[in-house]
This record gives sequence, structure tokens and C-alpha cells, in this order.
Amino acid sequence: MSSLAESTNGHLEISGNTAENTTTAEDATASNAVAMYINGMRMADGIKVEDTTYVSLRAFLSVIGDQTDIAWDSEPDTVTVTGKNLEMTATVGTNYMTVNGRCFYLPKGVLVIDGSLCLPVRELTKVFQAQLEWDTVASAVSITADDPSVIEDGESFYNSEDLYWLSHLINAEAGNQSLEGKIGVGDVVINRVANPSCPNTIYGVIFDNKYGVQFSVTEGGIYEEPNEESVIAAKICLEGYNIVGDSIYFVNPQVGVSSWFAQTRVFIVNIGQHDFYA
Repeated sequence: MSSLAESTNGHLEISGNTAENTTTAEDATASNAVAMYINGMRMADGIKVEDTTYVSLRAFLSVIGDQTDIAWDSEPDTVTVTGKNLEMTATVGTNYMTVNGRCFYLPKGVLVIDGSLCLPVRELTKVFQAQLEWDTVASAVSITADDPSVIEDGESFYNSEDLYWLSHLINAEAGNQSLEGKIGVGDVVINRVANPSCPNTIYGVIFDNKYGVQFSVTEGGIYEEPNEESVIAAKICLEGYNIVGDSIYFVNPQVGVSSWFAQTRVFIVNIGQHDFYA
């Protein structure tokens, strides 16, 4: 079990046992501290985790999140933030956070660093539509939030038809894959929408048969109800996160004919059971 307490530095403190994959990011030591400023005022330092700057959620909200309440659920290590036009949840060890029905991808995950629940500062600034700049000379983060306002909710942001078909396609093609595997499949569809040689809508791409059926699941499996993670992956893709570069093809080399791809396309990455090609 875990418990929540507020430390003297205003951080969200978690004590007790957390899931094994929710470590305190041992590499995030004091030597990786990043100076942070909001509207020119110094706030608690961020922590550099590889190429991503994290910040204590409570410290960030104490400066920019007006009248927010933070609640901690020890099972399964989930924080919930509520406020005016705001509902945010993040579970330690997962690779996304949910804000007002929208999903934001966190490649390094939701972390606990030095006992504080931390999130990437870039994603937090998106939530409040603030401006973030990286000062390369001072190695500092500067955030401008003169009149912060919470992002619109998922119901108004996502096109319902796009979300419906993308989540169904992801589930049919990669429902048994990791979150990243699901995102990769969704990204291929998004990339095709942007490709001049393909239809310019998600539905059009999925059911494109100009050169034959593009996704065999359109003949059956796509109509099954998607699992929760497939919907999350679809939302992440619709937010613009791309983890497969310019890929417009994916293939499972164990069951599909992959020789054509290897001979004619550029290999980008393997994620789980799928190889991705541009």
C-alpha cells in the first residue's frame, strides 16, 4: 500500500510500496536538476530524465493550476487532479496521462522521483496552453502563462468518426500488442492520411481498395468493440504523437509476406510483432 503526504517543499509525496516498474528513476539525481521559471519567477527545479524534463506535479500546480485538488489512490498508484474545467489522471508506471478525456503520450512514463510524482513539463504546459522555451545557454526552462486556460475536452477535440474507426482498426490489427505497438499501427493510418497518394480521411484510408484491400481486418475483425488501450492509443495518435516516423506500412513477418517490403521499402522500426516501413 502507498500513502500520500505533502512535504515541506510542496511535492506530492508517496510512501510505501509502489509497483515494481514505478521506480524513482535512479538516474534522475541532483546533477540532472533543471532550473525552471514561470512568468519569470523561479519555481521548484525540474529533473532531466534522459532527454525529457520532469517536474513535480504538485509543485507545478501550486504555481499554475488555480484552485486544483489532488487526490491519491494507492490502488493502482493513481493521482487525480480536479479543478475548474479540469480532470486529470495519471497512473505511475503507465506511459500516458488523461486530461479531460484526452490522452497524452509519455514515452518515459509517469515517474516517482525522490518520493514525488512527476510528469514531463512539456505535456503539463500543453494542458494549460502555456508557452515553453528551453534556454540552451542557461540550461533552464522558461514557461509563459499570463492567463492559463485548460485545453478543450476530448468530446469536442476528437472527431468522433475518426476516433471510432481508428480505435477499431488499432484493436483489430494490434489489440494484443503493447501500447506502443498500438500507437505505431495508428500512426501508419495518420501518415497515410497526410500522404498525397492515399485518401485524405481516416475512414478513406482504412477502407481504401484502389489497389486491393489495404487492411484485411476490414473484412471482419474491425467491427469488434475495441479494448480500452486501443481507444487510448487512437487518442494519442490523434493528438499528433508519432513513434514510427514516415512509415505508411506495417507487417507481421511471421504471418505476412515481408519480402516485398524489405526489397522495395525503407525499414523504420520494429515494435512487438510488427515491422514498420516507409
